[in-house]
Amino acid sequence: MKIQEIEEEINQMKIHLSFLENRLKENQKNCDHHFLMNLSHEKCLKCNKVNVFHY
Repeated sequence: MKIQEIEEEINQMKIHLSFLENRLKENQKNCDHHFLMNLSHEKCLKCNKVNVFHY
């Protein structure tokens, strides 16, 4: 593979990753969360959203 082909593939993957991250955020935003808590964070059992506690 040429360098340009590798760079183009990397750029396409970045675009796809960004798309997936946005979809995940949207799904988590619309989730009816059911959190499981622990000492340092809580995690939704439905969408895997994590909220970290700051002390």
